[in-house]
Amino acid sequence: MSDMPSEQSIQKMRVFVEKYCEKSGTTVSPIEGVTEQVILGLAQNIDEIGRPLCPCRFYPDKNEEKKHRTWMCACDDMQIYKYCH
Repeated sequence: MSDMPSEQSIQKMRVFVEKYCEKSGTTVSPIEGVTEQVILGLAQNIDEIGRPLCPCRFYPDKNEEKKHRTWMCACDDMQIYKYCH
């Protein structure tokens, strides 16, 4: 597996973040570069396990975690608080 996610997954996650923020009123991180790193991490998880698992957390088993909805983007915290940490 490459160190970088596929361009297709990166673009998919960029569009997802933009559209999700527009429709939900969610705010991306105000810290420069953080949103791009989150997008890259989401894209990497799309390539690796086929789901946009939040890249900001550690998972002992990503395939087990994808059976649950809690940390799939948009994660439960993001849906409640309307921002991505």
